[in-house]
Amino acid sequence: MRIFDLMSERTSSLLFFLVTLFLSSWYVDASQNDNITSRAATVAALVEQGTFRIDTFNILTGDKALFEGHYYSEKAPLPALLVAPFHALALLLHFTHPSTATALDPGLLRLGGIVAGSVPFAVILLLVWQRVRRSAWRIAPSTVVLLTFFGSFLFIYAGSFFGHLIGAMFVLLALRAKTLEHYVWTGVWGGCAVLCEFSLVIFPLCWIIDLGWKSYRHGSARPLLKMIAGGSPFLVFLLVYNTALFGSPFAMGYAHVVGYTSAGGGLLGAFDPGSLFGLTISMYRGLFPHMPILILGLIAAWKGRRSILDNGPMNALVPSILLFVFVALLGMWWGGWAFGPRHLTTVGMVLAYGTLPYLAERTWSRWAVPLVGLFGIVYAFGAQFTLWHGMPTGVQNPLLELVLPAVRNGQWTTMQWPTLLGVAPGVANLLFVLVFALVVVLGAWMERTRPVQDSSLPLR
Repeated sequence: MRIFDLMSERTSSLLFFLVTLFLSSWYVDASQNDNITSRAATVAALVEQGTFRIDTFNILTGDKALFEGHYYSEKAPLPALLVAPFHALALLLHFTHPSTATALDPGLLRLGGIVAGSVPFAVILLLVWQRVRRSAWRIAPSTVVLLTFFGSFLFIYAGSFFGHLIGAMFVLLALRAKTLEHYVWTGVWGGCAVLCEFSLVIFPLCWIIDLGWKSYRHGSARPLLKMIAGGSPFLVFLLVYNTALFGSPFAMGYAHVVGYTSAGGGLLGAFDPGSLFGLTISMYRGLFPHMPILILGLIAAWKGRRSILDNGPMNALVPSILLFVFVALLGMWWGGWAFGPRHLTTVGMVLAYGTLPYLAERTWSRWAVPLVGLFGIVYAFGAQFTLWHGMPTGVQNPLLELVLPAVRNGQWTTMQWPTLLGVAPGVANLLFVLVFALVVVLGAWMERTRPVQDSSLPLR
């Protein structure tokens, strides 16, 4: 009998979440990356000065907007707003300290990484794991999920104060709510996703069109109205926020970014065919080299003649394609200094959620997942142990040109909690490998017996 069968669903899910949260919080990013400091500066300004203006900290980040003589972060506001109360509490407890014009408090940067990175990463893994466990799997669901996500570019951002993972988490929560016909929550989580990453508006817009068409065909507008009701407060907040900071409800910070325009003169550039290769199979920013088990998932779904994404194309397939096209048209589709296609975080997450159940039920997954997963683990761990997401734009093959040389030279990162306790960085990395391997082995042992239920389940 499987150990997880002896636990309630809630207990086993809590255990899985806590273990993955522990692993995803091992590495905590305190780097002075422009993207990170832009959000952290907003938190510091809100909590310590009571304003959205980051005038005091503007020299610390290049990602900023200038409007009527004041500096603001141009980022979507929700990640900073969610971190702010935690920073306020941490200040009271002296876990973090006030920032200055010359430096943001490292504790604030780490706190932002955990709240906006580690926690969403663990939630995503939990939801995908629950989905895979409902399939008739031939390989332990925990093995598939852990190797897929920790062996991917998503892991690199798990401890960093970016907006990608938390936005992807809210998209997944909204997607699940929609398939369960909880339409108010679809609007709520969809609104949260947009306030984390503006481009994710593609998902709720597709869902509104889908529900609108269904209401026309079936004569009931209640699902559509419920979703709109759930999302409306977030739309109102965004319009008020834009008006207060940038003078118009439809003006965003990106329209006032300091010192940047794309080759086309705006946010979007002219179509570059190279971006399609670059975002898919290239070692530069390709989704599949940076999340390799997705290749197996797509093959398994196709081989089984399964719909990759259930419950209709407008739920996930169409918005994912549209988001990919949007990113390919961005003036900086490569994402600047980055590890992997960070703008495609939500696309990678959705594809994993949709295909991993079909992969887990294939007999050949028992050898294919560990084999392909090993490449992902070596690549992602090598980057996390050394350079994190600090991959310069001009480096076309980060694995060969940066990651492997850094590993050979022992350029180990100090941004991990054991080093804060005095453990040498190299030793701390080795400890992480041992703990991760132990978790994978124990998870496989606890799930060593295959259930008998069919995996023909809706995407939920």
